[in-house]
Amino acid sequence: MKKKLTECPVCSSQLKVSEYSCGSCKTRIKGDFERDGDFAGFDKEILEFIKVFIYAEGSIKQVEKLMNCSYPKVKNLLKKAKAALDIEDEESDVSAEVIEKLSKGEISTEEALNKLAKGR
Repeated sequence: MKKKLTECPVCSSQLKVSEYSCGSCKTRIKGDFERDGDFAGFDKEILEFIKVFIYAEGSIKQVEKLMNCSYPKVKNLLKKAKAALDIEDEESDVSAEVIEKLSKGEISTEEALNKLAKGR
């Protein structure tokens, strides 16, 4: 996970934002700005999911109930939250994706079983 620089590496004081710059047109805006929180810029759906997931203490069944959604949807949101937080799996878990495709009718039961058996 990438770590944001939040305190001075010399004296450990809280850092402040004093400049924003555009990578595209090179516009620079200088001033005294409040530092964005760690979740600034996250998609609202992902932020809501993270809040519910923590409230449910990691119980996917409870998240399903609270968000009124399916298991594949919760797994997909979890995957998106992990990506937003730069958390990578050592091994890719494709089961949620396969189950979601199956529930949408995009693949047959036989195809789903084959994909789950092969792990891809």
